[in-house]
Amino acid sequence: MISTVDILIIIIYLIAMLGIGYFVGKNNRTQEDFFLAGRSMPWIPIALSVSATMISANSFIGGPGWAYNEGIAPFMVNITVPLAVFFALSVTTPVIYRVRVTSVYEYMEYRLGHISRNLTVAQFFINSLIQVSSMVFIPSLILQKLTGMPLKVVVPIVVIISISYTIMGGIKAVIWTDVVQMIVLWGSLFAVIFLGLKHINMGFFETIGMAREAGKLKALDFQFDISKTNTFWASLIGGTIMWIRYFCFDQVQVQRVLTAKSLKGIKSSFLTSAFLMNIMYFIMLTVGLILWVYFGGRKFQTSNEIMITYMLEKLPIGVLGLAISGALAAAMSSVDSLLNSLTTVFIKDIYEKYFKKDKGETTLKLTMSIAAVFGVIIILFVIVGFGGTVKSVLDVVGKYISYFSGPACGSFLLAMFTLKANDKGVAVGFILGTIGCFLIANVYKVSWLWNPAIGCALTCILGYIASMLFKNSCKPINDIKEYTVNGMREKMIKEGTIEEDGISILPFKIDKYAIITLVFFFLQYIFLALLQF
Repeated sequence: MISTVDILIIIIYLIAMLGIGYFVGKNNRTQEDFFLAGRSMPWIPIALSVSATMISANSFIGGPGWAYNEGIAPFMVNITVPLAVFFALSVTTPVIYRVRVTSVYEYMEYRLGHISRNLTVAQFFINSLIQVSSMVFIPSLILQKLTGMPLKVVVPIVVIISISYTIMGGIKAVIWTDVVQMIVLWGSLFAVIFLGLKHINMGFFETIGMAREAGKLKALDFQFDISKTNTFWASLIGGTIMWIRYFCFDQVQVQRVLTAKSLKGIKSSFLTSAFLMNIMYFIMLTVGLILWVYFGGRKFQTSNEIMITYMLEKLPIGVLGLAISGALAAAMSSVDSLLNSLTTVFIKDIYEKYFKKDKGETTLKLTMSIAAVFGVIIILFVIVGFGGTVKSVLDVVGKYISYFSGPACGSFLLAMFTLKANDKGVAVGFILGTIGCFLIANVYKVSWLWNPAIGCALTCILGYIASMLFKNSCKPINDIKEYTVNGMREKMIKEGTIEEDGISILPFKIDKYAIITLVFFFLQYIFLALLQF
């Protein structure tokens, strides 16, 4: 059973989150304050927040479980994160930043029209509800095992706390609580590593050596087997599209970086987060290798139970409380971000567009009510969708959202890089791309990591062809050209608007931020190759 000291640590952590939410949000006055922090956030907390959102409780618990069974190979799923960030830094973010939208899906209507906007909004809701639900599942599972309470009691507790401080402080609360949660998460990880090595009475390199002898450090698999997830080709092709959709066209990440004071701040935060995210994920997988040595490769009913079992059985008083707080931190850092973004998109893309009669800002009271409704939906998703999973939660979630990632990415690419794409054509491409991706994946037993690339390719090809058939519905070229990457670049050069705070703000400009990110991307492959020998 959990001790009084551990309970006290967890309670202090939860109270601190609520306190931060209240403190940073008490000066919110406008909708822009609540959704974008008045575009005034420093880049360092943004970088930590971006990293914290991606490294959820699924990674904290599911990552070690995945590595326990498959070694370091699951790192390949994340290896193209820096490549996607490179694309965001040098191409898409300058475009979104200049348009100055609150919801990234507003861009789709400016460039294409309301049908494409609505479809990309719909996929965001589907993806986000699946993701946020899975992020609540892990800490709820831990608390369920500790207290014996059923999920239908534990889940509402976790969600309500996350909702509370998110509502009180808006995006500022999301970012600043994420900073604290990252610190707690790092502390928890290193505590588990230190104690794990102590319990097996071996040094770090000796432990890793045992994992190498068992083939656990083999990550670079160059087989072109579409049924496998962690291969070089699946990660490079499918993974790149998946992460481009996430970092370039997903409201959760775009909204975060748009809170920065300038594009320079955005680039600094993106660059830093690219390093932090993958380094932390690699450390989480390393924990799985240590636990594999500790448990002697023993079989578990589910991979999600491996980390949880070690925490509950072996962590001493105080450290267990820290580790549970780390799992809660990982969960809440993702839940708060998704809740805030879900509320933002609903208000900007649905309520204010279709239901609000006047043009004034939506009230905070209504915002709170919408967040509460999403909280109820999340609770239902967790209890119904994840209660019986025996796979790593990371693997399950990846499969669910992969059908929509590619079509969403393809729709944005058509909007940004072509002049002929139009609203009806892209909508047809999105729908056919989603259906085609689902059929191909299930008929040919394709790994979920290939799905984003398949869906994106189908959407781009079919959407472009369909746009030719609906060419009479195109907006005038003069109205849409400035929303394409090339058109915006030409206009900015003509106006002389090419720099801000000493850095280029032009699309297609590869600066030091992009170069460093690209170098880090290639260094990862070298590091993984060296690990195998």
